[in-house]
Amino acid sequence: MIYKDIFLLPNLITLSRLFITFYIYFRFEPEDFSSFKLILLISIIGISDSIDGIVARKYNLVSKLGIILDPVTDRIVFVILILWLASYFNFIFLFLLLVREILVSIGGLFLLKTQKTVKVSNKGKAGTTFIFISLCLSVLDPGLMNVNSSVFVKFVDFFLIFSIFFYYFVALEYLYKLIKK
Repeated sequence: MIYKDIFLLPNLITLSRLFITFYIYFRFEPEDFSSFKLILLISIIGISDSIDGIVARKYNLVSKLGIILDPVTDRIVFVILILWLASYFNFIFLFLLLVREILVSIGGLFLLKTQKTVKVSNKGKAGTTFIFISLCLSVLDPGLMNVNSSVFVKFVDFFLIFSIFFYYFVALEYLYKLIKK
C-alpha cells in the first residue's frame, strides 16, 4: 500500500464517513435529533457507502488501500450506527444484524487471507438498501404522518423481517459463491 493512496478522493470519502460516524456516536444521542434529521443522517451514511466506490470506478481511482479500507469501514460504520440506534429496535432484529455483520467480517478476513474475491451483486446492494430503509422506518415517528399508528408499526415490523431475511439470503449467496470457487 502506498501512503499517497490515502489522499485519493474515494478513500477520503470512506475515511470521512468513518470519522463523522464516530463523532456522532460519541458526541450525540439519537434523541438529540428529530425523526426527520435522523432519517437524513441515516440516508447520508447509507448513500456515502456507495459514493466512494462509484467515484473510485468512474475516475479510475481504485487502490489497494481502498479495496481493504472500504469494506472494513462499511462494517465498522454500520455496527456503530446500529449500536447508536439500538433503542429503536427489537432486540432480536438488533442481534440478527450484529451476528450477520460479525459473520460477514469473518468472511472478509478469510477473503483477505486467501486473496479470493467475491463480486458485489445487485442483490447485495438491494439488501443493504433494504436495511437502511428499515433503519429509517424504525426511527420515523408515525405521529408526524397522517397514518394509523398500529398499521404503521405492523408495516415496519413486516419490512424489518423481510429485510433481515433478505440480508441473510444475500450473505449466504456470497458464502456459496466463495465455497464454489
